[in-house]
Amino acid sequence: MTTRLDPAPILAWLAPRAIAGIELVDATGYRRTLTTPSGVAVASAAVDARSAFGVSMGGGDASEAAMRAVFAVDVDAAEADARLAWASERQDLPLLATSIADAPLLRAPGCADPHEMVFRAVVGQQISVAAATGQLRLLATLGDALPEALDGLERVFPTDAQVAAGAVDVLRGPIAKSEAVARVAAALDEGSVVVEQGVDLERMRAQLVALKGIGPWTAGYVSLRLGDPDVLLLGDSAVRAGARRLGIADLPALAADVAPWRTQLMLHCWRASA
Repeated sequence: MTTRLDPAPILAWLAPRAIAGIELVDATGYRRTLTTPSGVAVASAAVDARSAFGVSMGGGDASEAAMRAVFAVDVDAAEADARLAWASERQDLPLLATSIADAPLLRAPGCADPHEMVFRAVVGQQISVAAATGQLRLLATLGDALPEALDGLERVFPTDAQVAAGAVDVLRGPIAKSEAVARVAAALDEGSVVVEQGVDLERMRAQLVALKGIGPWTAGYVSLRLGDPDVLLLGDSAVRAGARRLGIADLPALAADVAPWRTQLMLHCWRASA
């Protein structure tokens, strides 16, 4: 890899969504607690101008793999940009072409823990980022505390079993959503729903939407955060607003030209909406 990736957009995404006590995000990087096969670890990604990835990762093999996923370092964003640039020229979309030139190699943030990502997606359905983060901080109280706090890191995110048993008690708001969180936690715990890096994403989405309280948007968002390069959430209001600002009159038609890199198109729509 010869082009240095810029971690700043992903850090900016992570910062308002950080769960106090579990994650720390600032301009210098990202640190978080993580349950790995060998026990609890602190995974880290420090901004590093010398690295082609834009960050230096630490915390052991499992932690480094998690940070690679979070910063999407294995995504071929250059090929996606090329496809999007071709489509923007073909459909005469100069504002989209400018966005690609101004923000090359955009990558969707990945996730350190796929199961945690599911809970984040379900909790975040149809509420603001701030409200969702507040709810997730309540959910996090179900997780085990560290023997000793480490620079503000105090606990690990709860296990599937802990979420299944306690979500309804700690979450606030509509009981139907709390029950949906508990329901998916139980399904993940028993293995009837499989959400992991490398799974068949189409099958995963089908398993998720089969659960009461989980719709296509949530399943698609989980797929996006697992690294799916071809997600376009047409029902997302920010996506539609961004498309209008980019002069895109027919988003589905453009998406057909961009496939299988529709995630890249969605990232530019989100960027424009912001």
